[in-house]
Amino acid sequence: MIGFLLFITSFLSLFTATLIFPNLPPGYILIDLFRNQEITLVINGISGDVFISALINGISWSIIITLFFLFLKGPEKGKRNLPLWIPGYAKSSNSKDAN
Repeated sequence: MIGFLLFITSFLSLFTATLIFPNLPPGYILIDLFRNQEITLVINGISGDVFISALINGISWSIIITLFFLFLKGPEKGKRNLPLWIPGYAKSSNSKDAN
């Protein structure tokens, strides 16, 4: 649940930040790479290029932030880790058959 809330808040903040500062990567770089000069789209007074760049930035950076947070958080405390058994040679002293 906390990952979802973190994703939504980071998406909204990065989306609005890109609308204010449209030259933030990677959205600006991808829009410049694939820009078609014949299409001029305006959505509520905002250029279509800036809007698409804001969507790209919001989604990509939110995924990165959420995955980084969940990696630092680690596994949940209620989950049980299974023991790791590495099979040895059949004649070794730590084999299951020897016990």
